Amino acid sequence: MKSKNLLPTVVLWVIGILFLLPVYWLLVSSLKSDIEITKFPPTFFPKTLVWQNYPDIWSRLKIGVTFTNSLIVAVPTVVLTVIFSSMAGYAFSKKRFLGKNVLFTGLIATMIVPPTVLMLPLYFIITKLGMFDSLLGLILPFSITVFAIFFTKQYIDEIPDEMLEAAKMDGSNDVRTFTQIVIPLIRPALTALFIIDFVQNWNSFTMPLVMLQSESNFTLPLKLALMAQDTISVPWSKILAANTIALIPALTVFLVLQKEFINGLMAGAVKG
Repeated sequence: MKSKNLLPTVVLWVIGILFLLPVYWLLVSSLKSDIEITKFPPTFFPKTLVWQNYPDIWSRLKIGVTFTNSLIVAVPTVVLTVIFSSMAGYAFSKKRFLGKNVLFTGLIATMIVPPTVLMLPLYFIITKLGMFDSLLGLILPFSITVFAIFFTKQYIDEIPDEMLEAAKMDGSNDVRTFTQIVIPLIRPALTALFIIDFVQNWNSFTMPLVMLQSESNFTLPLKLALMAQDTISVPWSKILAANTIALIPALTVFLVLQKEFINGLMAGAVKG
C-alpha cells in the first residue's frame, strides 16, 4: 500500500469501527444475562451465551403479531409514498399549471413546522375519518410527504425536456411517459427514498403511541417501549434481543437495495 493512501485507509477503518461498534454491542449484549450487562468493567463477549433471551422476548412481546403489524404499516406506507411523491414530483417539475410555484413554495415552507405541532390536528383528522386505533390510520395520512415530493422533483428536473417532448411527438401520453421514461430514469432516487422512508416508518413510535389503543394493533417499537415501562427491573438482555430482531427488516432492505441506493446518492452528489 502506498504511503499516501495509508492515512485515508486508517481514518476510514476507524470511522467504520466507530459506526459498527454499537451494532456489535447490541448483538453481543442480546446474548448476555442482565447481570453481565450491568457488570463493570463490561465484557466484550458473553461469558455464557444466553440464547433463551430470544424465545423469551418472542413470546413476551408476541413478536409474531407486532412484527406483522409493523410490516403492514411500513410497507404500504412506503410504496404509496414512492408512487404519490414521484407523481407529484413529475407534475411540479415538468407540467405547467396555475399557481405551481406558489403551491410548491407553500409545501416546502411546511417542512420547517415541527412534527409535534401537527400531531394534535392529525389526531383530530384521523379520528374524524374513523381511523383511530386502526393500522389504516398510520398508513393513509402518511403515504405522502413534502420531503419525498421535493426529493423526487430534484431528480426529475435533471431529465431533459427534449426527451419528454420527443416521446410526446411519438404519441406517448402522460401516463406512458411517466411510467416508461421518468420512472426508469429516477429509479436510483426512488430506491434511496424507499430505504429512507422504510426505516423511518419501521421505527415510528410517536404516532402509534397516540393513535393505537388496542394491544392487538401495537407495532414492534411501541410494544417494546411499553414493555420497558411496565417492569420495575428493566430486562435489558431481552430488550436488546428484541432490538436485534427489529433491526433485521431494515438491514435486509438496505442490503438488497444497497447498489441502487449508493447509485442514487452518487447521482445526487454529481448533480449537486
